[in-house]
Amino acid sequence: MKISDIKNTSLLEQFNEPGHWFTSFPSLNHWKEDFTHKEYKPFFREFIKTQKPLHLYAHIPFCAKLCSYCICNIVITNDRQKIQFFLDHLLKEIDNLKAFYEKEGIAPNIREIHFGGGTPSHLDREQFESLCGRIRALAGDEPLREIAMEIDPRTIDEGDLAFYADTGVTRISFGIQDFDARVQKAINREQPFEMVKNIMRERHHFKGVNFDLLYGLPLQTRATIRNTLEQVKELAPDRITLLKYCHAPELRRHMKLINISDLPSPDELPVMFLDIAQELVDAGYVWVGLDHFCKPTDSLATGPLVRTFNGFKPGPVKDMIGLGPTSTHSIGNCYAQNHYDLNNYYNAVNRGEFPIERGYVLSAEDELRREAIFSLLCSRDLSVAARFLLRNACKVFDNLDIAPEHLKIAQKSITRRAVLA
Repeated sequence: MKISDIKNTSLLEQFNEPGHWFTSFPSLNHWKEDFTHKEYKPFFREFIKTQKPLHLYAHIPFCAKLCSYCICNIVITNDRQKIQFFLDHLLKEIDNLKAFYEKEGIAPNIREIHFGGGTPSHLDREQFESLCGRIRALAGDEPLREIAMEIDPRTIDEGDLAFYADTGVTRISFGIQDFDARVQKAINREQPFEMVKNIMRERHHFKGVNFDLLYGLPLQTRATIRNTLEQVKELAPDRITLLKYCHAPELRRHMKLINISDLPSPDELPVMFLDIAQELVDAGYVWVGLDHFCKPTDSLATGPLVRTFNGFKPGPVKDMIGLGPTSTHSIGNCYAQNHYDLNNYYNAVNRGEFPIERGYVLSAEDELRREAIFSLLCSRDLSVAARFLLRNACKVFDNLDIAPEHLKIAQKSITRRAVLA
């Protein structure tokens, strides 16, 4: 079935209703707050004995300005001392991790690194170089598959991209969201197209560039999105991550700055998504997973696909450890998240602990759920596990606190995926 066929049938009306959103599994609301450093430590010890490769994510929570759409864990500051105080603790967390490996007599098998936030590019050059050096000392001498970094175009100066490349960064991601000036003003993220165009002249330093785009933003229309996509295609990023804006002022008070009457209607959102998907596919991009697009030669399109809490990535590295506040860990059947509150994070690091706030250990049935959900997310195909899930949906979902009407939606969604695959 083609994208245009979906827009011209009753499928949109049929499936455009609330339901569970399994972009990752297990859902964070099921994680246990009595799962802390003490519970995580033995899982991590046993995992590293396997010597399976790891993806390391480092969260830098600071931003120079507040974007009113943002749902991430961020701190708005330009106080360099405050940022340095955080960095000192992040470096100590790395040292604690290195000491744990050394005590166990095991060499870390870290193969990929991702700097996210917040705004990693809000660190000055000396701070970023210090962080990279400490992580490289942890990772050892083995060559890394990738070092990726999220960048706010408004925070970098001439020569910064060359500097990041010199420190080992191989892939960068820009938070574009939208190029329309009215939309940018409404979300407090004004970065003109020409600014990004000038920066993209330095893309040759990296093996790949990603653009983050959002749909469902205030003052967006199908027409304004088409104009943004024309500009995106002109700059031709290697990857595009397309996400829906989640308006949740009850969770993020700054979202109250957005006029709710300026938001597209719920009925417009799936059509917007399909418009964008069609435009990108017609431009030669490959639709990967649910919400990623890439050039046909990109590793996302050519190799096995893995879903983590940071999104889709090329395989084969599936397991991840996190550094910094709110970062997540997924090792084998164990999931954990670092402290959200900076003071709690600092205190745990100073005690020499893994700064874990909550976690979750998959049961045998959970592992079946994960395989089924990820097979749909990554390949839009029904694996053996997914077919079992469809046949035994009531039993498999009975511990997930899903209302009957949502279970019905989940069953319909699986059936729909089978049709579209």
